[in-house]
Amino acid sequence: MIIKELTRYDAENYRQIRLEALYRNPDSFGTTYQEEAIKTIEQFRDRISIDNNNFILGCFEDKELIAIVAFHQESRIKLRHKAYISSMYVQEEYRGKRIGKLLLNELIERAKTIIEIEILLLDIVQNNFFAKQLYLSLGFQIYGLEKMAYKFNNQYFDLELMYLKIK
Repeated sequence: MIIKELTRYDAENYRQIRLEALYRNPDSFGTTYQEEAIKTIEQFRDRISIDNNNFILGCFEDKELIAIVAFHQESRIKLRHKAYISSMYVQEEYRGKRIGKLLLNELIERAKTIIEIEILLLDIVQNNFFAKQLYLSLGFQIYGLEKMAYKFNNQYFDLELMYLKIK
C-alpha cells in the first residue's frame, strides 16, 4: 500500500471513490451523490489542489485508490492556525485494516510541518461510531455538537465537532 498526495492526474480515480463514498454512506457527508455525479471530471480535477496547505491524500493498493482524506488550511490571517480534515472514506472491503489510521497519521505529520497550523478540526455524524473511535484513538477530542446539521430524506443528523491540538 502506498499513501500519496493526489494530483490532477488522479482525478478519474478520485471522482470514482468520492461518488462511491456518497452512494454507500449518504448520511456521513454534507453533499449528496446526485449533486456530485453531475459534476464534470474537470470540476473534480480542480478540487485537487497543488499547494501544501490544501491537499487530498489517497491510499493505493496495486494502483487502485482505496481510501481518501482531504486537508484544508484556513487562509484568513486570524484563522491560519486552523486546518480542517474532511471527506474521509475507506472502501468497505478495506475497513478494519488500519488504513484510515495510516492516512490520518500521514495527514497529521504533514500538518505538523506547516508552521502556522496549531489545531486540526473535523466534524463527524454523531452515529458514525467506528470513525469516531478512530479519531478518539488518535487523540482528537469532542468539543461541541451541531444539532440538525444535515437533513436528508426528511431525517436530521447531528454532527460532533472534534479537534486535535498539534502544537
